[in-house]
Amino acid sequence: MIKKLLFGIVLLIVCSSTFSQKVDHVSELGKFSNESWSKEKINNSITWYTLRNNKFIDDLQRISVLKIDLKKNRYGVSVVYSDSTRILLSEMAENHNAMAAINGTFFNMKKGGAVVFLKVNNQVVTSPNPESKAFIREAALAVGDSVTISAFPKNNWKKWHTNYEDIMVSGPVLVTRGKLIEPDSVSFNLTKHPRSAIGITNDYEMLFVTADGRHKNRANGLTIKELGILMKALNCKDAMNLDGGGSTTLWLKKKGVINYPSDNKIFDHEGARAIANGIIISKN
Repeated sequence: MIKKLLFGIVLLIVCSSTFSQKVDHVSELGKFSNESWSKEKINNSITWYTLRNNKFIDDLQRISVLKIDLKKNRYGVSVVYSDSTRILLSEMAENHNAMAAINGTFFNMKKGGAVVFLKVNNQVVTSPNPESKAFIREAALAVGDSVTISAFPKNNWKKWHTNYEDIMVSGPVLVTRGKLIEPDSVSFNLTKHPRSAIGITNDYEMLFVTADGRHKNRANGLTIKELGILMKALNCKDAMNLDGGGSTTLWLKKKGVINYPSDNKIFDHEGARAIANGIIISKN
């Protein structure tokens, strides 16, 4: 069921002056400091970074980033889903022998299943839904012989999707061709929430990013504009928002859930919500 693809993007959050300059350039609302990031090298291809209690965007944050280096052809990226009922991301990842995983796109809380276009292993799982909110179907992660994060083509999607074996639609778009995208002024975008995002840069590594929220005095979450600033600061040339809120979950093999999901209203790793789909990293 899983289609793997090699591709990469870069995360310049190692302790370097280059990283500081990148952040200062794009963030008019706040700055990182190099000393605030903790780093753990999981293996030669995966590195885990955490920003703890730093006032990025003038607010307390807990941000987790997985940098996955796929240039050596060791790991691939796949879209996965549960076709019957919602399950935890950890179960989904373990079922597919994943090394890392992040929650996916928006879904029906009562019935399960994505509410936007989803295609896995050349099979259309969910067709486009014109009645869903426009901003959650702006962008698409498309996996085939190449990978893209771009605007979802509303008018010619039937022809477009045949070029890819896995597609996950979500939104809003955060960064396109290196340009920070200004979000619409709607409540979803303007309110601080837990957020999940993925990004691609020109350096052929991928970022899985979560910003925890709803934990007063520990992690207050981000607006969509702030999330875009974060992804741009991490040097993404293309990036998109995923489902967030109580769904925001980042998982790592042998570590389990590594962010602080909010569904149980406790600042721990046990509050993950059952979800309908995700994005995983696994060995080729």
